[in-house]
Amino acid sequence: MVDASLAPGFLIASPPLGDPNFERTVVLLGLHGPSGALGFVINRVAPLKLGDVMGLAGYGPTPSAAAGAVLVGGPVEPGSGWVLSGDASPASDVPGAIELSTDVSISSSRSVFDALARDLETPPATLGKRLIILGYSGWGPGQLEGEIAHGSWLPAPFDAKVLFDVDVGQRWEAAFALLGVSPAMSMGMRIVGNA
Repeated sequence: MVDASLAPGFLIASPPLGDPNFERTVVLLGLHGPSGALGFVINRVAPLKLGDVMGLAGYGPTPSAAAGAVLVGGPVEPGSGWVLSGDASPASDVPGAIELSTDVSISSSRSVFDALARDLETPPATLGKRLIILGYSGWGPGQLEGEIAHGSWLPAPFDAKVLFDVDVGQRWEAAFALLGVSPAMSMGMRIVGNA
């Protein structure tokens, strides 16, 4: 049983997890405690682009034309939008923000989307150190601890470099590297552990 909070941190889907929503995923765990856990898949690209999301949210033509990938954060409320920010802006200024470190926070507040739209209006339009995520992953009380005990997830320490310096397609392997193992080594350990 996991006694201490794992947030902020990563959850790495053990190969093979068996749930298509999470196969080969890395989840950024934002909240974890007695009432459950909240996280965001950080390595699954959504079919929508940034401009599509900004247009659906009612922003003008310039933000609606913005290029950039959007991530699928999980199967819960897939229409909810979140901005994961890696700049040093204080999370306490944003209502409902989850502060992951002094430089990293995540929020679904309209104010963070308004700030993003303003940045996309100003040349050169750029996301900067931000990831846009649709939906989230959630666990009820004790559910995540049970899945970890079953071997479905490997907890790993939080490292902002995995979020902002590693290509989306390489984040699963990069998260394993935080533990000093590879996915293949993990699969071998799980098979032995289930023998």
